[in-house]
Amino acid sequence: MEAALEAARAKDTKQRLAGVERLHEALEAAARRGLTSAEVTSLVDACMDLTKDGNFRVAQGGLQALSAAAVLAGDHFKIHLNALVPAAVERLGDGKQPVRDAARQLLVTLMEVSSPTIIVERAGSYAWTHKSWRVREEFVRTVATAVGLFASTELPLQRVLLSPVLQLLNDLNQSVRDAAISCIEEMYRNMGSQFHEELQRHNLPSYMLKDINSRLDKIEPKARSSDGARMQYKVIERSVSANAKRGSPRKKSSTRESTLFGGDSDITEKPVEPIRVHSEKELLREMEKIASALDPEKDWSIRIAAMQRIEALVYGGAIDYPSFLTLLKQLVPPLSAQLSDRRSSIVKQACHLLNMLSKELLGDFEACAEIFIPVLFKLVVITVLVIAESADNCIKTILRNCKVSRILPLIADTAKNDRSAILRARCSEYAILILEYWADAPEIQRASDIYEDLIKCCVADAMSEVRATARSCYRMFTKTWPERSRRLFMSFDPAVQRIINDEDGGLQKRYPSPSLREKGVQLSHASSHASGTHLAGYSTSAIVAMDKSAAISSESSLSSRSLLSQSKKIGRTAERSIESVLSSSKQKVSAIESLLKGVSGRQNFSAMRSTSLDLVQELILHPLVILLSHLLQLLRTICLCRIPYCWIHPCQALITQEMVVHAW
Repeated sequence: MEAALEAARAKDTKQRLAGVERLHEALEAAARRGLTSAEVTSLVDACMDLTKDGNFRVAQGGLQALSAAAVLAGDHFKIHLNALVPAAVERLGDGKQPVRDAARQLLVTLMEVSSPTIIVERAGSYAWTHKSWRVREEFVRTVATAVGLFASTELPLQRVLLSPVLQLLNDLNQSVRDAAISCIEEMYRNMGSQFHEELQRHNLPSYMLKDINSRLDKIEPKARSSDGARMQYKVIERSVSANAKRGSPRKKSSTRESTLFGGDSDITEKPVEPIRVHSEKELLREMEKIASALDPEKDWSIRIAAMQRIEALVYGGAIDYPSFLTLLKQLVPPLSAQLSDRRSSIVKQACHLLNMLSKELLGDFEACAEIFIPVLFKLVVITVLVIAESADNCIKTILRNCKVSRILPLIADTAKNDRSAILRARCSEYAILILEYWADAPEIQRASDIYEDLIKCCVADAMSEVRATARSCYRMFTKTWPERSRRLFMSFDPAVQRIINDEDGGLQKRYPSPSLREKGVQLSHASSHASGTHLAGYSTSAIVAMDKSAAISSESSLSSRSLLSQSKKIGRTAERSIESVLSSSKQKVSAIESLLKGVSGRQNFSAMRSTSLDLVQELILHPLVILLSHLLQLLRTICLCRIPYCWIHPCQALITQEMVVHAW
């Protein structure tokens, strides 16, 4: 890049031309990695000088280099807009048409990477009243192009344009007046009958209004307001009938609302007129024409029209022909090429088409979706926000409508290992979306190991957004595979467990911090070998927030019969020693101490009398509390007795003598 910029600054014209060519080659090489802020600054400074060059080929090359850099640089380019917009406007008045065309293209590109309305307002402050009639003419033609591209997404654009364009109808130069009326016609094509209402607000002279209306009567608007409702009804009716005919599993969630992560936010920007074909041979000819028009070498407007034609064929009933899916698969490579294009309008149209196809074809689109999703992954991390958001919404819409189970391993692997933190976070969201909409599918039910590895890895990710999304995925995991969720929870770091508990309002089971675990291990080793080996499964999970509906932990691996036999043995010990327990102390903490001493005669608690706080900590950690709580819950569950449930915690409740005697 530096060598190319140095050559472009040479004094000799031939060397500058060679430098411009090398600059374009350097930009092509940087297409994958993008441009840094320093490179963008150096490039803009050099190209600003090139645009003023006396040789029109050098000036044209400088403008084209700026257009390419605007797409690659993303946000780094926006800080230079204040200098670039006036320079591009001045080049609209160049004596050579190639330079004027390159300047118009630069302005349109700036509208794509920024906001069309903002760029038009900034450029218009120089261009509408510019002393050169050629600047005024070329700028009006530029905004007419912008209306055709952005009017449906930038609603304020046409209102910003209408007043100055109407003023140019009185311009002294005929070319400017012709360009203004052409711009008005383009605005009418996009607005339809609403444009007449806008005209009435400007209090035009009657002769001018009559002339404009006579011209507009000869034009067919692209979106007629009178046909809008009927068109929408036809599209919805087709979609509903197609869904019913296929009997897709998506039918069950057709009334579902959008999830937190978005997806079904795609809206048809411009309603297309359905194109009906009457035979498979005619459909084949249409698809061949579309494939030819999608050649990357063709003009971008031709490719957009080709993608819109596919949409029109679908709405016209082409999907009812058996050969449609086969013909659509032949369009996968050229459509993938459109997704890789650096022009945001091309990518947006391609994503819109994929959204529409996934909604119409549902499960039949899965084979194509498996090819498109890896291509869309590359767009999610692009710095151009319009492209990244379009790709993200496209993936989510596809995952809603198509199961795409074979792409799940790729999503999980990307979420765990990709270098881009943004893509890792997005892939975690995609995994949740699949689990939310397709959890009952057999292929997804068999993917529990994939999800478990994904959650384990992502809850420890360096990026907070990835960690938060992984915890959300864990909650979906607990609903889908509840029997595996507790084991997964125990594998988490204690800090992660605490965060999940805080987010869930304390509903999850809690486990001690490392320091408390060490203390619990020491206590368990201090106990007798018999009780230590018998209760080893509870030594690292002593702090448990008991839930009334919880079943006995699977980690205990004790059958109901063995627990009943153990309860009888411990019960007899409790009955013999309960009187000594009650008389030993009147304080509640001492009562707990004596009670546990009576239950397990082998335990020596005399060393635990330092302070009441130490006593509480040790008692909480003691595994016999866990065993006793499980025994009480088992007896309550099998209806042997009616035991009021209580929390095994000194600060909340106590196990009274009557309760223990009644239980045993």
